[in-house]
Amino acid sequence: MKINNITVFGAGIWGSVIAQHLAGKGYKITLWEYYKELFDKLFTTRVHPHIENFKLHENIKLERDLGAAVKHADMLVFVISSKSVRHFCEQLKPVLGGRKVLVVSASKGIEDKTFKTICEVIEEELPHLKDRVMAFSGPSFALEVARGIPTKILVAGPDQALVKETAAVFNGGPVVTVPSDDRRGVEYGGAIKNVVAIGCGILDGIGDGANTKAALITQAMQEMATITMVQGGKVESIYNLSGLGDAILTGMSSISRNRRLGEKLGQGLSLDKAREQVGTIAEGADSVSSVYHLARQHGLTTPVLDAVWQILMQGADKKVLLKALGF
Repeated sequence: MKINNITVFGAGIWGSVIAQHLAGKGYKITLWEYYKELFDKLFTTRVHPHIENFKLHENIKLERDLGAAVKHADMLVFVISSKSVRHFCEQLKPVLGGRKVLVVSASKGIEDKTFKTICEVIEEELPHLKDRVMAFSGPSFALEVARGIPTKILVAGPDQALVKETAAVFNGGPVVTVPSDDRRGVEYGGAIKNVVAIGCGILDGIGDGANTKAALITQAMQEMATITMVQGGKVESIYNLSGLGDAILTGMSSISRNRRLGEKLGQGLSLDKAREQVGTIAEGADSVSSVYHLARQHGLTTPVLDAVWQILMQGADKKVLLKALGF
């Protein structure tokens, strides 16, 4: 199908950068934002308050009305909080009206209790879009993409013709897209790596160094692979961009939100205080319970991921993470 009009849900940093990237390629972009304060700032100034020297492209139209936002859309891009996706789809369904658009999820997470990935949640709520929903995941700090830093990202879905078509839409400029047929593996990697990044941050907060973090990432990747394979994903996806690549990026970099959250926890702050100081959404804090309970359901041995859960959800001593690593 011919893609001309793309709607991006979420004008946070990553959503706005994706919208800007696509607008620069010549697509007509509608950028939808729920929060009035952010919407008003963008609408009034066209300058993003959290991205340096970032003015919205002329091809981007701002919108708060959901019906108007999707009226002409050929493709929808989700860049909203993972825990909000199901409720958002319930609101989207009547205004979308059964139209068969393409959908791309740049939101990362695993739904609590159901253990469904974000793409699976979207398909469950919008069943007429089954097999038309794709995951967009990989090591990609939004602020670096905004600066034109070369970045590789996976596009994964069940229909390879649609995957290649979607990959071509995003491919260009600093972004290189890589098609994948393992949507489930890509999504589990993208979600679990956020938990890994929190663990890396906890080590930073305790005062341990790169040696310890390298050990954590190595062991956590094995645990991530075990969970992913049990859930029907491919192990090669875990040792690809969406798993290993993204874990290295978010676990080792000072600008990672999930790593910063973990660092605050390692310094002794409560989860609420840590979230308050980080300021922006750290998806790993929402995924950690899903990952923990999923591992328990299958009787898996995941000591590193379990330790991160214990620290976040039970207030356990930070050194349980070191014990999980054998120190």
